Parts: sequence; C-alpha cells; structure tokens
Amino acid sequence: MRGARKAIAEAAMRIFAGKGFAGTSIREICEAAGVTKPVLYYHFHDKAQLYHELMIDSFGASLKLHLEASRTRGTIRQRLVRIVSRDFKSVREAPERIQFLLRMIFAPEDQRPYFNYVHEMERQRQVIEGVLQEGIDAGIARGDARQLATALMGMNLMAILEHVITGRPTVTRRSAERQVDTLLKGCQPADAPIPGGK
Repeated sequence: MRGARKAIAEAAMRIFAGKGFAGTSIREICEAAGVTKPVLYYHFHDKAQLYHELMIDSFGASLKLHLEASRTRGTIRQRLVRIVSRDFKSVREAPERIQFLLRMIFAPEDQRPYFNYVHEMERQRQVIEGVLQEGIDAGIARGDARQLATALMGMNLMAILEHVITGRPTVTRRSAERQVDTLLKGCQPADAPIPGGK
C-alpha cells in the first residue's frame, strides 16, 4: 500500500503542477497513478487533503535542507551559500515540485484550498535569519538579520522563477555564491573584501 500512496502523491503533484488544483480531477490522478478511486480514498480523504499533504511535504523538504545547511561548519558565507545551493539543487533535481509550489502559491485563492504559505516561508526565513544574526553578532555582517534574510530569499525566488520560465541556468552554485556575496557585500566599493571571507 505504501507504493500506491507514493504513486498517488507523485501523480497528483505532476498533474497539479501542470493544470492547477481546480483543473485536476480525482479520476486523472487515479489514472496517472494506476490506482482505483477506493485506493486513493484509502490514503487520502479527498483531493484537498492530498494537496495539503503535498504542500506540507514540499515545504518540509525545503526546511530540512535549510536546517542541515545552516548547522554545518564553516563561515557565515559558506553556510549561506550551502543553503542557497541546496535550494537550487532541489529545483534542478525536482522541477515538478517547484512548478507545483509556484502554481499553487500564485493561483487565485478560489482555485485552491487554503494553505498558510506565509507561515511556511517564515520558518525558512528564520533559519536564514539565524545564520545572519550570528554574522552580525560576530561583526562579520551589518544590518537587520530579518531584512537581510528576506532580501536573500527574494533573490533566490527571482533566480528560480527565471530558471523555470526561461530554462536558463540561473540556479547554479556560482549564482548562489554571487547572491550571498551581493548580500554580504552590500553597497560597498567593488574592490572591498567580502565580509566573512571565502
């Protein structure tokens, strides 16, 4: 039965990513997963619960990557680069998941069940904010850790959107390094050293 649950979740994510929640039927999910409706309903109460669990799993996987990267050894810069790089690697390795998340987040509210995206993104921001606060406390970085974390998340989102929309390779380790360096260097002169070092 565990295999059926996984097949249902994978099929639903793929179809939700392409057609949205409102445009996807239980019948389509069952056909794509190779299961009957009773099997789907054994694992998920309804389409909304399936959607909700996919959202929790997707945000949970991202938060886990952030936490692991934030707890590794290294400079503030190295840890931030790891966080961004792991986000970008996830986008490259699981493009349907990011397409699913983007479609759901930007879908009109009446075309998807309620999900507290702000809460989930706030959890991710707190991880990045914590790393930045360590840098500020150590005198390596300057500014408001929360605003800096928001800025880094915004840069990440723009790179991910550009990658998804254009197919250009904007989610690489090098682009992760550039984003973190831009954040840490701020508006200093071009030849100024990067705080926290390489």
